[in-house]
Amino acid sequence: MSDSAEEQSVVECGGYHFFCRNRDEFARICQDVFAGDEYHFETRRRKPLIVDAGAHVGVATHYFKRLYPQARVLALEANPVTFALLRRNISHNGLEDVRPLHAALAPEAGEITFFASANDEEPGAWGDSAVQQPWHEGETTTQVKVPAVTLSSLLTEPVDLLKLDIEGLETAVLAEAVPRLGKVRRVILEFHGTRRNPANSIVRLTRILRAAGFTPEVRQFGAVVTLDGIQEDDPYWLMVRGERLNPWQRLRRVTGR
Repeated sequence: MSDSAEEQSVVECGGYHFFCRNRDEFARICQDVFAGDEYHFETRRRKPLIVDAGAHVGVATHYFKRLYPQARVLALEANPVTFALLRRNISHNGLEDVRPLHAALAPEAGEITFFASANDEEPGAWGDSAVQQPWHEGETTTQVKVPAVTLSSLLTEPVDLLKLDIEGLETAVLAEAVPRLGKVRRVILEFHGTRRNPANSIVRLTRILRAAGFTPEVRQFGAVVTLDGIQEDDPYWLMVRGERLNPWQRLRRVTGR
């Protein structure tokens, strides 16, 4: 990418300036995260610890720092090209207490194959994944080897928010970390469903969250849905929030009061 192309890729979002690969794709992410408050959460802790897995170019990471300026953020991104932009954006915007990590979350540590867009203009650049998704076909997709870490290895102290946008490995990653999920106070994740990846099960995922003490809420198209009310197109996306609620909070969620 030439210097002039890099300068053209600078986009304003949420009061920050970002280097990005695809302007249209970036605009959608910015809308969801900053305008839609997709990852909003409340805590009384002045310095909450946040794990941002699937950080992309860092929009959610920057949102968290605007929400809680003293937050500590661990931002993981697997795609090496996108990771370079993530690091550049963190530095360019002067974020402190943010540690970028070039790695994918996976059930086992080591190295995994990662499917990525070979063309910055392809919409699939947003959906780069360790799982071969329906759009990972033909000459528009490239395969690279990337480092992988387990979620349990990261949960060494209390985590105020675990944010997952890992394109199809949500169930497997949470299952691996079951013994340490008690250290996580809340989860916000994007669930990616497809017939090509039946192991990623929303039923199993919500069972894992409930067993770990969370009260999961599943949304599709912006509305809360029951598991039997999910529209399972191929592929389909869901937003899942897992909160640790006290009895009074659980009653309010049930009654809507």
